[in-house]
Amino acid sequence: MPLLPPSVLGRPCVMQAVVLTRRIFAAWYVRSAADIIRERASLDVVKEMEKDAAWKPIDISAELKGVAGSDSHFGYRTISKVLPLAYSWTGDLKTAQQLVSAKAPVDRLPGAGTRVPVLALVDYISECTNGHPGLIHGGMSAIIAHSSMSLAAALNTPRSAGAVVSKSLNMDYRKPIRTGQFVKIFAWLYKCEQGQMTAAVHFYSPCGQMLVEAISDLEISKQN
Repeated sequence: MPLLPPSVLGRPCVMQAVVLTRRIFAAWYVRSAADIIRERASLDVVKEMEKDAAWKPIDISAELKGVAGSDSHFGYRTISKVLPLAYSWTGDLKTAQQLVSAKAPVDRLPGAGTRVPVLALVDYISECTNGHPGLIHGGMSAIIAHSSMSLAAALNTPRSAGAVVSKSLNMDYRKPIRTGQFVKIFAWLYKCEQGQMTAAVHFYSPCGQMLVEAISDLEISKQN
C-alpha cells in the first residue's frame, strides 16, 4: 500500500519531491570497502582479464610511486575507499591497438616501443563523488582520467628517470557517469619521445558504452 494516496501521488510537485528524495537517499548510501571488493570480483570483465594470460595484474600502490603526488591519485585516502584493480597488457602491439581501435582515431592508437601498450583498470565510482545526485562530479572524473594516464606513463618509464607529471588535460564527456557503479578504463601512450609523452584514456560503462575520452601531455620531472 503506498505511503501517500493515489490522488496525492498523481500531483506533479509531489512526484518530483518523491523522486528527489530517492536520489538524495541513493547519494547518501555508501557501500563498504568489503562490499565493493566482493562485487568487483564477480564482474565478467574482471573474470575475463583474470583468465587471459596477456593481462598481468599490477600492484597499483607500488607503481603510483613513480607518479608525482601519488597519494592523491584516484581520490584514494580522501574520497574513494578502494583503489581500482589494474592490469597491464603483455601481449602484442597489434592486439593492444585493436582493444581501443573502435573508439580511437588512428593517430591515437597505442604507440610502438612502449613496454606496456595498454593499461586496464576497473574502478568503483563512489557515492561520495556526487556532483548532481547520482552523477559523478566532473572534477572527480578528471582526477581518475589524470591518474590513469599518469600511471600508464609511469609503467613505461624507468623509475630512476624521475616522476611523471602532467602538463595538460583535455576531457571529452560523452555520457553521464553514474555513482554507485563500476567503470572499465583503458589508458595508453600514443606518443613518447625524450621524456615527453601524450596519453589517452577511455571510460566505459558496465554495458560497454563510452562515457569519457581524454588526452594528456606528460613529462618526466628529473630527480635532483
